[in-house]
Amino acid sequence: MRMKFLLLIGMAIFSTIACKAQEGYQISGKMNGESTGTLLLVSEESGKLDTLGIATLKNGVFVFTGNVNRPVAAYLTLENGGGMIPLILENVNFMVNISSTGVLIQGGKQQELLTRFTRISQAFLAEQAKVAAEVRQPGANVQALQNRVDKAYELSVNATIELIKAHPDEYATAHVIALGISGETEEGLRSKYELLGEAARATVPGKRIAAALEQYEKLAVGEVAPNFTLEKPDGNTFSLHDLPAKLKLVYFWLSTNPVCREDNTGLVKLYLQYRPLGLEIVSISLDENRGEWRNAVGLDGMVWTNGSDLQGFASPVARLYMVHDVPMTYLVDGENRIVAKGLREDALRDTVAKLLKKSKKK
Repeated sequence: MRMKFLLLIGMAIFSTIACKAQEGYQISGKMNGESTGTLLLVSEESGKLDTLGIATLKNGVFVFTGNVNRPVAAYLTLENGGGMIPLILENVNFMVNISSTGVLIQGGKQQELLTRFTRISQAFLAEQAKVAAEVRQPGANVQALQNRVDKAYELSVNATIELIKAHPDEYATAHVIALGISGETEEGLRSKYELLGEAARATVPGKRIAAALEQYEKLAVGEVAPNFTLEKPDGNTFSLHDLPAKLKLVYFWLSTNPVCREDNTGLVKLYLQYRPLGLEIVSISLDENRGEWRNAVGLDGMVWTNGSDLQGFASPVARLYMVHDVPMTYLVDGENRIVAKGLREDALRDTVAKLLKKSKKK
């Protein structure tokens, strides 16, 4: 998951040129291979999908015009949903050339900086692709190839950090870090945020990073676990804080994830052993299909409390607990305070045993 932000900003290769300030922006472009159609200029910076402009393709040529009072992350897409081309809007002239070999965008200081971040990720992806091809060759040294990928990743991370340090007050810098929220650890995200200047922190993506870090603070050990209400497989509901138990294991999982399904086997043993001492497991499925969820619950013998809103990783509960990957666990005591998180297998079992033994002595 840490590599996710590299993939997101590596969707297209950008090239930029400096343009003088003006009253508004104009995006002039050509799409090779598409003679007619409708293009949309959209942004999700407000938290919802906003259409900033609509342009008709005529002989593959299109033009957008408008005005922004600050840089805005947007993207171009066909009305039928085909493809997304990232663009940071400023009041400058943009030239866009879209072909089967890639995308060329010229224009804007922020776009130029985004280009530099993108090239870093592209270099890593290129090396990763080379290794993926070589590993399939007879006699391939898998460990050596893995070392190459690790080295390439380390170089890309270091280069990204250096570019952040060189441009701490730019919108594009905050934008790139915000794109990586779901792929970063709390520590990694905080370290990047601390490199930002006040101007970048005041941008929309800067505030998004700050909000994520604030939510992480609410999930620190010792804090009260956020309450939630979910539906069980039988249609009834439950709330976390209302469940009586000396220790609650809040377990985020997904029925299509093989690691989660393997973990379920160990959790059954854990539950049978420690349920008499006060353990309750609260499994929160990030499935989107009710049938797959209910079938997995039955097949895996998950006889404890199960809940889901069937919204996948977009689930408000997953967002509340900053869950970007599964499996993810939180241990919550009888007063609904977080006592541990991120534990699995032996570490989880040992901690549960220790906490319930301590609780039994009281």
